[in-house]
Amino acid sequence: MPMQYPLKIWQLARDVAAKGPLADPRRLGLIPHDLKPHRRIIPTFLHGKKITFGDNISDKGSNRTRRAYLPNVIYHSLYSRALDMNIWCRLSAHALREIDAAGGFDEYVLRVDLKYLNDCHVAKMYKRRIADVMDRGKRDALRGDMEKLLAEKYGPEYLDQLKQSHALFDKAVDKRRPAAV
Repeated sequence: MPMQYPLKIWQLARDVAAKGPLADPRRLGLIPHDLKPHRRIIPTFLHGKKITFGDNISDKGSNRTRRAYLPNVIYHSLYSRALDMNIWCRLSAHALREIDAAGGFDEYVLRVDLKYLNDCHVAKMYKRRIADVMDRGKRDALRGDMEKLLAEKYGPEYLDQLKQSHALFDKAVDKRRPAAV
């Protein structure tokens, strides 16, 4: 159920108090004006934070009224070294601290469990793309080390044959791999 307009906090609290678990954290936060046309492709990283509920208790009569406690949701641009691009993200302040602790956006996305991605298909897509780029980089580094060792042991002719077979293998793998979303 895509939300066209974010709700004001008092509207959200009223709906939650009246109808129960209606609270969707994707309703929170004001999107920057420049990003409004692209709101559907902005990934959401809340790192397990969600709307919680409680009571306001009056001082005098101890009257209780339901209220919603909202996570601190911000829009922030994060840099991905693997993809070499800035990504506008919608994230909680807790997720931003986790990104800093992990050492960057790429490390956080690879480390975080899927349960923390809050069924955000765009966030999962970024996770797949970053993992693919990182795996390819590790594979290329290992291949370089192995080629150097094999060239020392068996000679440059053997290395040329090996490179040709690797090129054929990579073409076959790329043909079988579906295109990234």
